[in-house]
Formats: sequence, structure tokens, C-alpha cells
Amino acid sequence: MNSLHWFQIILSLTLQVTFITAVANAVERRCDEAQVKVRIWSCYFLSILGLLLVALLLPRAHWINPWQSLSDQELVRVVTIQQSAAILLLTAWLVGSVYFISRRIVQFFQLQTLLHSCPVATLEAAKQLHVVAPPELLKSARKPVEFRLCPEEFGPFCYQFHKPAVYLPPSLLRGSLGELQQVLQHELTHLQTEHPMQVFTQRVAQTLLWFVPGVWRAGRRATLAREFVCDDAAVGHGSSPATYLRTLLRFALRPGCGGAAVLAIARSPSELRIRAERLAKPDKNASGRLGLWAPSVVLFASLIASQAWLPTNPLASPKSHSSPWPVWSASALHAFDIPVRDFDQYDSRLQIYELSKSD
Repeated sequence: MNSLHWFQIILSLTLQVTFITAVANAVERRCDEAQVKVRIWSCYFLSILGLLLVALLLPRAHWINPWQSLSDQELVRVVTIQQSAAILLLTAWLVGSVYFISRRIVQFFQLQTLLHSCPVATLEAAKQLHVVAPPELLKSARKPVEFRLCPEEFGPFCYQFHKPAVYLPPSLLRGSLGELQQVLQHELTHLQTEHPMQVFTQRVAQTLLWFVPGVWRAGRRATLAREFVCDDAAVGHGSSPATYLRTLLRFALRPGCGGAAVLAIARSPSELRIRAERLAKPDKNASGRLGLWAPSVVLFASLIASQAWLPTNPLASPKSHSSPWPVWSASALHAFDIPVRDFDQYDSRLQIYELSKSD
């Protein structure tokens, strides 16, 4: 892949991801059911990661070639400008990606240190928790959920890396059983619905596609949707929404600390307001037919976007309807004796040397 290919990929990916973000936002806002919202955003993040793989591993469609009417001198000028712009864009993307990857790595090790400092719940506390918690939620991915105690300022949260665990402040164990049951239902639902894996996929997409603003906005809406699912579970068995809201506010509005920032559990006032307003509204958990088809709409939009590539490459062969296969995927296919085209069909105007000699 040369600089002209990278220029096309970066610009096209930005537009493709922005288009899919707009579609996902439009569909998600028309759905009321929290589970549907979560499925929409899960499909969204998998789709944009799929677009990135398509760009790097597969040939890209050529629908039009607007550069054929340019003179040789104009073509050389365009190539020079695009090559310089591609170097700047690629450098900016690499710097940004390295920054976010480094930040994630540092946060991961800080998080592990914090989690290891949280003691396992005592035998008596564990028995109490197993009595209060719904039995069907005490396992996640066939592994038993571990209960640990955490500092009060962290509030209740869950985590899943090698084993699923729920972290609870000691005050919850000393409080009312109803409050404890609601919190356990909320956190165990996160684990049961594999929200930690969805968060991982979301962060991978945000790290690699950090330059698209829509990806960050989508991440915030996906986070809210996951919280909606667990809020519904917490108050879905006859529990009082008012009691649950008081519990939520009691922990969420406490002064933060460095650990809470590392855990990424800081709740903004706007997020709390949205969740509180939703819990206070009458039940609107029906999305109709759109709810059934909503994830498919996002996948279909990503399929369309995967074939939409800006015709930025002035040296693209007019004799071909697609770019050559990238060298790494072509080499892998050649190793299995699968023939693919990894070169442009010859055209004299594709040779930059000949174009420059004609000046």
C-alpha cells in the first residue's frame, strides 16, 4: 500500500463511519426497548471494526475515475499534494492511536492494582449475597461470580477479565436487603449480558477510529443503553424505582477519586438525569417491528458503506473496477495457491516517472 491508498482509506473510512453512525443514531432513537438499543450499538461497533478490516485486507471498489481529463502536469501536482497530505494524516493517526493505546495500557495496570487491593468478601458476607442475589445470575460464562469489597467512593461496579466479579462498598452489606438486592441485580445483569465484552469492543473501535467524532458520541449512547438494561432489571421485579434512584444517587454523586477515574465509573450529572427521567416515566419498553429489524438495518448500512470509496487516487487504473489486493492479504492467499490480482493493470498514466518526464 502506498501513500495514495492510505489517503483514500482514511478519508473514506471517516465518511463511512460517519454515515453508519448517523444510521445507528436514527434507528436507536426510534426504539424504546433498552435491549434493542444495546444490540444496535453492539452491531454498530462490530460493523465499523469490520469496515476497518475491509479497508486493510480487501480490494476497494472503483466506481468512477474523475481524474482522466487532467493533463499530465496537473496529475503530477495532484499526486504530490495527496502524498504530502497522506503522510500528515497517517502520522496524526499513528500518534493518536499510540497515545490512546498507551493510555489504555496504563489504565489497565492501574486498574489491576486497584482491584487486587480489594479483599474478597468474608464467608458470612458471601452467604448473605448468595441468598439475596438471583440464583440464575450467580454464574457468568459458566464461571461463578466472585464478590469483593471496595472503597465507598468507588460505588458498586463489576469487572470481568479472567473471572467475573462484583465489587461492593461495605455500607451496602450493612444496609437494607432491598437496596442490596437491587444493586446486585444491576451489576449481575451487566455480567450476564456480557456488557464487559461489549465495552472492550467499543474501546477498541474508539482507539483505532479516534479521529471520527461520531464514534465517541456513539460510545456515550451505548454506555447509557447498557445502564438502561440493568436499571430495568433492578426495578423489574416489583422493586421501587424511587428506592433504586436514591441508592444510585447516593453513590454516584459522591466526590470522585483517582481510582474511580481509572475504573471509568464516574457518572456525569447529565447521565444520571437521563437515567432518572427514564425510570420515572411510564413503561415504554416496546419497539415493535423496528426493534426486530434494527440491528439488521445497521448491518445493511455498513454493507453499503463498505462499497463506497472516495475516488481520490489519481493513479487508479481506468481498466479496473477495483484496487489491487493489499500485499499482506494477497501474500496469504498466494501461499494457499489462490490467485488474486495484487497489481494495477498497466496504463501509461499510472507511471509517475513517465508523467514527471513529460513536464
